[in-house]
Amino acid sequence: MRTEDVGRYQMLWDCPFCGTEKLLGLDHRHCPSCGGAQDPDKRYYPPEGEEIAVEDHPFHGADRECPNCSTPNSAQATFCGNCGSPLDEAAAVKRKADQRPDDPPPPPEPDPAKGGGGKGSRKGCAFFVVVLLFVGFAAFCLMSTFWKKDASVTVTGHSWTRSITVEKQGTATASAWKESVPKDATNIVCKKEQQSTKKVESGEECKTVRKDKGDGTYDKVKECSPTYKDEPVYGQKCSYRTQKWTTARTEKAQGNSTGDRIAWPQLKLQSGERQGARTETYVVKFKVDGSDSGSCDTNQQRWATLEDGSTWNGKISVISSSIDCDSLTRK
Repeated sequence: MRTEDVGRYQMLWDCPFCGTEKLLGLDHRHCPSCGGAQDPDKRYYPPEGEEIAVEDHPFHGADRECPNCSTPNSAQATFCGNCGSPLDEAAAVKRKADQRPDDPPPPPEPDPAKGGGGKGSRKGCAFFVVVLLFVGFAAFCLMSTFWKKDASVTVTGHSWTRSITVEKQGTATASAWKESVPKDATNIVCKKEQQSTKKVESGEECKTVRKDKGDGTYDKVKECSPTYKDEPVYGQKCSYRTQKWTTARTEKAQGNSTGDRIAWPQLKLQSGERQGARTETYVVKFKVDGSDSGSCDTNQQRWATLEDGSTWNGKISVISSSIDCDSLTRK
């Protein structure tokens, strides 16, 4: 960030005793109308266009507040100029927060008599409703997963499936950026396209900041930050043809009994084909508490131990009624 000093100006204050307004923070330590002491907590930044510059003013640090009469005194002072009390333990006055006149003013507080803020309130309510819906959905998902109850289940059947995919190599059309085109690609045709964007500096954005110095004055500082724009980055997008393995078919073997001879399907590969991925599933069917039906997937060893007609104690989901196979214990 680049900063630039614009100048130093006087803070203003209003006399709380006689009501005189816009007194100068540096020049008027006491009210010229009634003699009342300046309260440093009441200093404020002047409106734009009403600023009073400080000429040849040496900065000696923030004012110190007299512990006896609360009058602000120069940081160099040893005794209070108003009551004469020593300033050995006097604390620095409280400074106003930095002010950025270029910033938009804060929105007004909602008027309770008018329903609490109109559109702002409606937007707040809409956001609140969205949050409630999200929380409700998350709670439902958690309940479906973790809210379970004890139940008695009876095994009513079994099924198993073993599958092998058969892949075949063929010519496929694809596209990629030039640097990612495979080496064995053919019929390559490339053209210029926008590939991404990059940030480039386009100038700067400046804001004026007013900083309370704590001695009845403030500095006006211009703070400038660089601005950026998106600039397109171009590359070569290519279409090409290549040899690719794709799923031609899936061979399956299946059955409905623990007494089956469980085996993988026999493959008869044709020219240009190869064996692909293997998958296997083992499903046990139940009656829950003598009425509702359900099922669960498990491994082959566990599947074989759950005999038809056997009864087990287990956990089932309260929401979805799914059975936790790992929780089953024989009665």
